[in-house]
Amino acid sequence: MFSIGRARAESGLTGAAILNRPIGTRSSGMGRAFAAVPGDAESVMYNPAGLGFVSGTGAYMSYMNGFGGGRYGFAAAPIKLKNFVLTPALLYYDSGKMNLDLSDGTSGSVTAELDKVGMISAAFKPLKNLAIGGTLKFTGINLAETASVSLRHYDFGLLYSMSKGFSFGAAVLNNGDAVKFVETSDPAPKTTRVGIAYKVELKPPNLMDSSADVSYSELVLTSDWSRVVNEKGYYQSGLELNMKMPYSMFLSFRVGYLMDRSEEGLTFGLSIRKDKWNFGFGCETSKDLDSRLPVSVSYEF
Repeated sequence: MFSIGRARAESGLTGAAILNRPIGTRSSGMGRAFAAVPGDAESVMYNPAGLGFVSGTGAYMSYMNGFGGGRYGFAAAPIKLKNFVLTPALLYYDSGKMNLDLSDGTSGSVTAELDKVGMISAAFKPLKNLAIGGTLKFTGINLAETASVSLRHYDFGLLYSMSKGFSFGAAVLNNGDAVKFVETSDPAPKTTRVGIAYKVELKPPNLMDSSADVSYSELVLTSDWSRVVNEKGYYQSGLELNMKMPYSMFLSFRVGYLMDRSEEGLTFGLSIRKDKWNFGFGCETSKDLDSRLPVSVSYEF
């Protein structure tokens, strides 16, 4: 008989672990400390209010390997309409194949777990430095192609961009349905995120290397606290160095750290932006399991 434990190997003390598995390269490289970072499509997974600061309409896609052969995908398309930003998004998780051997003689190879989350996020800026946002999530979870459930959840958050480069963000995510298969029920992975970020321009721009041909550079420092219901809270921090190079090319280098995790710790990342295209790569190290390697591409119209 198949094992539900195998199919839900990445869950914790709550159900629908997919809802707490953000995979973007920028946020991943910065240790997932992203609640107070404004203006990025990846904000839909951390704080929907961050979408209120996007500079224009765009499209974003990312992919990441999971533990044990699983894989994740994420796509989002922020649509800017003056002070309002509407963002449809899709997140999925495919755990890979497993052997099915039931007592009635049914056997074969099936997908251990397949999760899909459709999202629609809306953010609004009532003030120049303040955004509020919310997201509706529609989740479908299928275990071993024999049990399935449909769920609805919602997020809400705010982000305030303070003076002198500081910003503050807070969000409550995944409010809604408990996860129930037959008689077993787990609470929704309701998550609280609070964070602060600081951006400072480096002068001279080639301060890190006096020989480098850099016309502009900035440093972004972030720190978050997050807590999933029924679990303890965690801290995570990260930094990002952005540099404008010749030929209007931007390079970004990132590093982060997830504190007090049993299987996670350092994260790294980099991206190259040229004109309207941005290509990113990240790495989430693991103590005993395979590292996770998100990649992404985005385009701004």
